[in-house]
Amino acid sequence: MSNEDVTLQKQGTETGQGRGSDALTRFGKNLVDNFVEGTGLGGAINRLKGLTSKPQGPAPARKQAFSFTGAKLGEDPRIKIKIPPKYLNGPAIHLRKAEDTNAVVFPYTPQIVVQTRANYNALNPTHSNYTFYAYQNSALDAISIVGTFTAQNIDEARYMMGAIHALRAVTKMNFGGGSDAGAPPPVCRLSGYGTYQFNDLPVVISSFFYTLNEDVDYIVADPASNPNNDYTAMPTRAEFTIECLPAFSRKDQAQFNIEDFIKGDLTSTKGMI
Repeated sequence: MSNEDVTLQKQGTETGQGRGSDALTRFGKNLVDNFVEGTGLGGAINRLKGLTSKPQGPAPARKQAFSFTGAKLGEDPRIKIKIPPKYLNGPAIHLRKAEDTNAVVFPYTPQIVVQTRANYNALNPTHSNYTFYAYQNSALDAISIVGTFTAQNIDEARYMMGAIHALRAVTKMNFGGGSDAGAPPPVCRLSGYGTYQFNDLPVVISSFFYTLNEDVDYIVADPASNPNNDYTAMPTRAEFTIECLPAFSRKDQAQFNIEDFIKGDLTSTKGMI
């Protein structure tokens, strides 16, 4: 037998093995598909595949983008926390220079959790089959905002630094010396998404925390005017979590009218939601 015959025989054998392997693979796949269809375990198996697959990391943040039809939009609809100008100094002065809004503006669409409740007292008379519920009061719980900030250049790093400094400041009271000694933290305004979402809703910041991630780069930034040559390293990506408590005045609450609220007048004029 020549070398050429041996080579042709070997190739034929390998080809046959390949066809047999493909047939076996198809048989195994059909067997698994029939098992999944017959047992209804498709969801569990898919979840198991997700657990054993390589993690893809967090979903990328999305810039705040809006599409409007009809009437021309007035105010910037992005989610923002308006802060009294007194608190926008030092490192936070760049908030005024960058956006001209006296506010911390979320560059990416944040996650916002809003909960309103009607509280009822449970009454359980002796020898009764059902509980009676007596209305007690209604409440708007704390509003939780989770958003992403990025710093891809010096200006964005300064903006992130200013936002952190401003949100720190509005959680502090005026203790000790200075004007208005003893004054509590200021009332801010939560605004965004139009008239009937958050329309200058008065809030106080009860909690603020942010992450300094270990898997991102850092940019060295200085304040806009820096006579002391100070600098601060800011992450290229950070997550902010802010908890806001509604802070309606007693006068506004005393003037509440359910008919006006239903018509939307109190949301458009006093920010009530």
